Amino acid sequence: MMRFQDKVAIVTGAGRGIGAAIARGFAAEGARVVVADVDSSSAGRTSAAIRESGGHALACSADVVNRAQVEQLVEESLRAYGTIDILVNNAGITRAAMIHKMTEQEWEQVLAVNLTGVFHCTQIVGRI
Repeated sequence: MMRFQDKVAIVTGAGRGIGAAIARGFAAEGARVVVADVDSSSAGRTSAAIRESGGHALACSADVVNRAQVEQLVEESLRAYGTIDILVNNAGITRAAMIHKMTEQEWEQVLAVNLTGVFHCTQIVGRI
């Protein structure tokens, strides 16, 4: 039995790396996956790989820092699948500089993606 049969999962940062692996894992367990990434090409590749393996996936481009884009992501997900059961806030960034060498702008960008992005996604999905 597939653990996530007929569940809908949004995975942010799913264009590559850990996020792509999470998305593929949910699909392998029967979930319909919304592959969200700031890079639409990466999201498309992950989504295509899931579909080629027999799964269900929708690629969506969204910058989690941008609240309007997250709202659009959720709207597209609901139009495609009717519900959202699972949210994986995987989108995140880091910078090569150690903190004592990081600029304030780099620090603010890390916080925006890693914290504010989680806030946007969780709040908007949580209101459904």
